[in-house]
Amino acid sequence: MRGHVTNELDVDLPADEVWVVYRSPDLPKLIVELQPGVFEKLDIVEGDGGVGTILHIILASGIDGPREWKEEFVEINDETRTKVVRQVKGGFLDIGFQLYEDVFKIIERGPCSCTIESSVFFQVEDKFESNASLITADSSWGMAKAIANYALNINS
Repeated sequence: MRGHVTNELDVDLPADEVWVVYRSPDLPKLIVELQPGVFEKLDIVEGDGGVGTILHIILASGIDGPREWKEEFVEINDETRTKVVRQVKGGFLDIGFQLYEDVFKIIERGPCSCTIESSVFFQVEDKFESNASLITADSSWGMAKAIANYALNINS
């Protein structure tokens, strides 16, 4: 079974100003600060924040779904303002998923407005199909809001 969930957040800033935060090599450290209480631990295992970077993430207790995994930045495209992050060990892969990717795209809507489109794409083995109900857009929504607020604050 394949599926996806998507949410969108409109932001009153130019797309490039929001994209610079999403593509920043410092985003892993920054997101921990912007979302207190979400992460127990977030470490860069390999890389410099660019394509190929691998993170080890442990979520704080009390958060639903898998709490620990490693993920890799598999695409950072400045032309399309797209970042793709794929779980490579643990997390949803431990409960029957063959693919779990977060895709963030910053879409220009005008000279001073954009939309943060956050999607989760997944593929799960048929016998674990019921686990697909664990997939929500909540985590990427929280991240989008935190980054939008940060970008608004540094640009005001």
